[in-house]
Amino acid sequence: MPYYPLPIPAHVMEEVENEERHEWKDEERRAKIRAEIRALWAPINAIYDSGTPFFTKAAIGSLVQQIDEAGIHRAQTEPRSLKLSIVGIDGKTVDTSLQIGVEHPLPPHWPRREDGSVLMDAMLDIDFRPIDRLTSIASAYLSEFDLGKAFLTMTVSVLPVPVRPATGEVVPDPADDPVRPASETRAVLQQEKEKWDASAACRELMATLQAVADAGRLPRVDNVVAFACHRPSVVARAERVATEHALVLSIRDFFARRHSDPTTTTMVWCYAQDPLYEDVDREVLGELGMTVLDHPRGFLQVDESTAVFALAPGVAVRQVVADIARPALMIWDKVCEIPRIGTTWVGRAEQADNISPRVEVMIKDYAELPFSSELAGFGSLLAVCFWTSCLIILLLSCLFSLVFETFPIGALAGVV
Repeated sequence: MPYYPLPIPAHVMEEVENEERHEWKDEERRAKIRAEIRALWAPINAIYDSGTPFFTKAAIGSLVQQIDEAGIHRAQTEPRSLKLSIVGIDGKTVDTSLQIGVEHPLPPHWPRREDGSVLMDAMLDIDFRPIDRLTSIASAYLSEFDLGKAFLTMTVSVLPVPVRPATGEVVPDPADDPVRPASETRAVLQQEKEKWDASAACRELMATLQAVADAGRLPRVDNVVAFACHRPSVVARAERVATEHALVLSIRDFFARRHSDPTTTTMVWCYAQDPLYEDVDREVLGELGMTVLDHPRGFLQVDESTAVFALAPGVAVRQVVADIARPALMIWDKVCEIPRIGTTWVGRAEQADNISPRVEVMIKDYAELPFSSELAGFGSLLAVCFWTSCLIILLLSCLFSLVFETFPIGALAGVV
């Protein structure tokens, strides 16, 4: 069944037009772009239904490698020309040429900065485009549509940010909430971590994980990857953000204790990815043992021994993960069946981390643990799930090991 049943009923198209007419002034151009997108529904859905991954570690890794080989820094303030090659889901390679590290003309409304900073195209903006984005006719996505990139699930552009020319330092936008210094950020994180560790929600979560572990059903976790936990250094919402990081750290510590065999040096690595992190966040989180990774490097760390945390991220984490791995543990928004009535039939992204048929299929291999997430202020939609199918893989792995203990590889090679 296609992601969005075709053809779209006429009354549904009329609803969309009426709802968004005020958001797009040039109705003729809007109609033209929508017609181009609608013409792509069938081929894109056909590719999706064929099982072709929209996201792969190889493609993400290739993009990261190209950026690294070009010597592009997180905040690139020296002028560089960059050419990136990305393979679309149709198998065709699309080249993108960018100029980065150049001063960006100030918008008419932009006030002259007293600190001497200028607006500069200094950062790369890597955009992930899942099935609902590629097929969306929502006005919010019409302006980004490019027929030449219609089959790309990853696109790259440059992002203008305020920069101090003398130091190359990215400075906070004065319109943003104020940023705490490292000492205050450290104190907030420590305070909220202590509160979380002592909370009923934390005790319940740890007890539930322990009960599943005692029953021999909890898969092994060797690393934790947290997406979009936001900036603990920003004054607004700092306590809530700090609690999210505290939860992630408690998951890491739980599995680290399970690996505390004195005969091994096994560690549980902890990674955090959020493009909003300030330098102070990187510093303080690093002190807590969380390695901050730039987008999209966090996805390269996700595998079958990973615990993934993602609460309302700005990237389609669930759809990417469904294509690249089956993590051991997932703590993210509950996955419900996709409603297929009314305007939800049309490609319209209500949120960045929408679900898809592949996410629906993936979640069937997971069991949800009881966890009163609203006790911690996360709301009732947060789910903690563990991969039940990995138990079968574990049994097969043990059987495989026994076979090769009895018949060494060299002996088997001799037989064949």
